[in-house]
Amino acid sequence: MKKLFWILSIFFLLVSQTACDTKVTQDPTPIATNDDWKRLTVRQKIGQTMMITSDYNMHKRISDGSLEAFFEKYPVGGFFIAEWLGNMQKPADLRFVEFVMQIMREYNEASPLPLFFSEDFEKGTGNQMFYDTDCDFCSKMPTIMALGAANNPDLAYAFGKIVSQESRAMGFNWLLHPVADLNMNPLHPLVVERSISDKAEIAIPILRAQTLAMKEHGIISTIKHFPGDGATIRDQHLITAANNLSLEEWKRTFGKVFEAVIKDETPSIMVGHLQFPAYQNDPIDGVLPPATLSKDIMTKLLKNEMGYKGVVISDAMNMGGPMGYYENVLEASVQCFLAGCDMILWPAIEYMDTVEARINRGEIPMSRLDDAVERIWGLREKYDLLTKKSEIATPLPADHASYTAKNLTALAESAVTLIQDKNNDIPLCTEKIKKIMLVNVSYHQTRRDREKDFDVLKEELIARGFEVDIEHDFHLWSWEWRLNSELAQYDKFIVCFENSFLDPTGSPLLKGREAYYLWMVKMLPKNKVISVSFSNPYYNTFYLSSTPLLINAYSRSHYMQRAVAKVLMGEVKATATSPVDLYNPIMR
Repeated sequence: MKKLFWILSIFFLLVSQTACDTKVTQDPTPIATNDDWKRLTVRQKIGQTMMITSDYNMHKRISDGSLEAFFEKYPVGGFFIAEWLGNMQKPADLRFVEFVMQIMREYNEASPLPLFFSEDFEKGTGNQMFYDTDCDFCSKMPTIMALGAANNPDLAYAFGKIVSQESRAMGFNWLLHPVADLNMNPLHPLVVERSISDKAEIAIPILRAQTLAMKEHGIISTIKHFPGDGATIRDQHLITAANNLSLEEWKRTFGKVFEAVIKDETPSIMVGHLQFPAYQNDPIDGVLPPATLSKDIMTKLLKNEMGYKGVVISDAMNMGGPMGYYENVLEASVQCFLAGCDMILWPAIEYMDTVEARINRGEIPMSRLDDAVERIWGLREKYDLLTKKSEIATPLPADHASYTAKNLTALAESAVTLIQDKNNDIPLCTEKIKKIMLVNVSYHQTRRDREKDFDVLKEELIARGFEVDIEHDFHLWSWEWRLNSELAQYDKFIVCFENSFLDPTGSPLLKGREAYYLWMVKMLPKNKVISVSFSNPYYNTFYLSSTPLLINAYSRSHYMQRAVAKVLMGEVKATATSPVDLYNPIMR
């Protein structure tokens, strides 16, 4: 009997111990304090330094279809929810925004820790990923240069609040903006209207207002791209770009901007694929590397000399800018981390295995990993991302739609910039002007909605009594012979420039068919022409400086199109001043 008793006792003790062990494995103690990052395993720490793309299919494939198993193998801390979502097939019964939110929830439920979910959304949630039919609340907002033209911190705060609330409504908590670059070179193909201005004095209060709004509405902001882009003509998507200013000039411009945001304790700063020859002394095979691979720039300058205590995040490591210094993207990502970057954007999943192996071999010091994780953990603590919640999305406030309409309308009307009106054409008069042709001078080879580009402007003008047509293919060869026939019936031609950054990639100047459109425009009687740039602010003064009426509007958002119509009719007075020098000697 005693023997049976001891056998049963041992049995229940083993079962109890097994149950306890199982419970610990399935339900780990929540990590809820800032010091508890020290309890993470090496792989978990490395995962905190990774902001990978949302390649959902691949993540399931490498873990036998289970996201829980994926996180056990690769405990990454953040996802950039890219538009293509790993080339997934969206279910027919879901709108795209619902599909994205579903994927984010699945990732978050499978992860032991709450996740960082990031996107850019520089022009709002409605411009970058979602379209009108896919999202009822996603706003297509003006570009950031409109904020520089309006030069109103209250409107900049509203801009930050709107994009933050809409991002949180989907589950995003980290946005890779605002852009702090200064567009000092009008031929830069990438910065252009993504920048606030070419002047630090205009940019700083606008940046501060945006980031304050983002912080107050639960969004981690990212000031980019250190040490500052917009001084040369290089596109870091394609090649290593550069900030070629002297150290003294940099301190008066880009340096002044970054000093201001560091003083404000901005949560994260993105380093660009940009050389900084005036400061660097760390060549690789005789060539200065970009900031993303430079210990001089990230560690010595940004962290040590400028005293930045937040998270340093890289730009996407699959871009052309960091390529050519190491054998592949994986090695470039590892070297980016070694040089001082805390969060690597878009590393390959093998990055975790590689960094772990090198730490185990003593090739990467644990102090480098601990510095990065401690900074990231501090970010988690500030933004309440240490413990998981049942829902990652935050409902929009009841007044969001009215607040958005009011403030984006005010922003657009405050941003429209009248460059010149030599003939006092404003206000347009229906008694003198009957027929108007809108001439769309834009690159629209890949644009899905090209035929709707300026429908809002057309409707606004028709509502005020004009007959309006839109021509999307104003090619010289098709229209030159119609100058004295079909074109003679129009009283005004409103040229609508809309070649925005990355559309297409390459030079910001007109090329191909669009250049021929301009050639045809130059053949029109100049007193019949009105030119409005809905993108690049330099187009009007570079291409059509002799045209009597020139207006800059910075984006083709519906808000901007309505504001332009009001300015043309004299219903709203254009009070903005150009945030950039339109007569920069580079353009002469």
